[in-house]
Amino acid sequence: MKWNGWIRYAGYRRVFMNAISQLRFDSLAGYSRSPTMALVARELAWYEEGNEKLLGLVALDLPDQDYVSYVLGRDAKGRFRAVWLECSIETQEAATELLEGKIAEFAQAPPEEFHQGDEVGRPVDFFTPVVTEVRQHRVFSTLISARGYSPSRALIGEMMHYFEDVDGNFIQQFQSDGFDARIWELYLYALLNELGYGLDRSQAAPDFHCRGLLGDFFIEATTINPSGVVPDVDGSNQQAYFEHYVPMKYGSALFSKLRKRYWEQPHVAGHPFALAIQDFHAPHAMAWSNSALVEYLYAIRQVERVNADGKSEVVSERVTEYRWGDKPPIPAGFFLLPDSENISAVLANPSGTLPKFNRMGFLAGFGDRDIKMVRGGYCYKGSLIPEKFSAEIHAPEYTETWCEGLSVYHNPHARVPLPPESFPCAAHHTSRGGRILSRQPAFHPIGSTTHIIVPT
Repeated sequence: MKWNGWIRYAGYRRVFMNAISQLRFDSLAGYSRSPTMALVARELAWYEEGNEKLLGLVALDLPDQDYVSYVLGRDAKGRFRAVWLECSIETQEAATELLEGKIAEFAQAPPEEFHQGDEVGRPVDFFTPVVTEVRQHRVFSTLISARGYSPSRALIGEMMHYFEDVDGNFIQQFQSDGFDARIWELYLYALLNELGYGLDRSQAAPDFHCRGLLGDFFIEATTINPSGVVPDVDGSNQQAYFEHYVPMKYGSALFSKLRKRYWEQPHVAGHPFALAIQDFHAPHAMAWSNSALVEYLYAIRQVERVNADGKSEVVSERVTEYRWGDKPPIPAGFFLLPDSENISAVLANPSGTLPKFNRMGFLAGFGDRDIKMVRGGYCYKGSLIPEKFSAEIHAPEYTETWCEGLSVYHNPHARVPLPPESFPCAAHHTSRGGRILSRQPAFHPIGSTTHIIVPT
């Protein structure tokens, strides 16, 4: 059944029910999806009506092999939740037609009709300033005002309806000196939603209690932040900076989390526990510091050498310790430290920053449609040697996921390993016999920069 413009249905007027992408539906409502839904239904089509006042979904009921229609409306906190469903429909076409009629009926109802009575607390607002302008993080100020960041602003605006501020200080930190750490936390939130995990936020720590079909696991997020004194990296200090200072920065952040002993908490004990780290110690540091993380975790430095025949190869060298200035030396090998066997893995994604929110928001249809974005950087494409890549985000063929760029560094000595299947889309790494072993997707970016072009 096709409609053109405004039509009359059962005595009232409605507009055409618009099909939307799964990415946009997930950005609007995916955070309320049950992690067990994949066992009982396969989603087939997604819709919106009335300027996204309502969403619609048609799915295949896997046990019964018939079809289901859902209508979702916003509750009192702005979250999309099911307000109607019909099952045991014989065909997808019939399910779609039934959904059209029901969504037209609900479109006439006031928003309060979709409130469900179990909402607790007020809607969360990340963007209304709660700190003075002078205390605002410079990137937060750009996020809330710049036209070029309208896709990320709208995307995060939808996320905030679902995010639970367990600590009670998320908004204040997001707007001020904790912006980097909080954007990393939001990235992990979006990643876990994309992978279909339910999140139990009943405990303040660790940051994420993930519930999925493979069982529960936990993630604690951490970041490397700028130091008060900027190190001198000119001349002879440059090599020492990359080979000693940067690994020590990773070591400081990870070791501080190791000392927290999260695995001793009753709800964590016996489950995989991972640390997720992002590097903000210098501008764009995450785009080039990833090799220092690998080296610090496994105490193995990978060096590219050119043989006599002109061909390149990557060889592994053992690293024992790091030294910088008058700081005490630290041992290499986080996974060799006492108690580190309780850390199942370390997660990192150099792309897990605000530009990724902007790209994903644009792909989901949010923000100013006249802006353009061009992304360039380095990636692995089935080789041990990284190569350059470039792409236009606004091009019709461009695709990206939240998981793209994610690396999982498995602890070979873990007491409770993290199953690689927990992150099927990621690159996975471990060490064996003094070498680092990796399994990577066909396209795996390791660092990139996104340029925003705003028409004047």
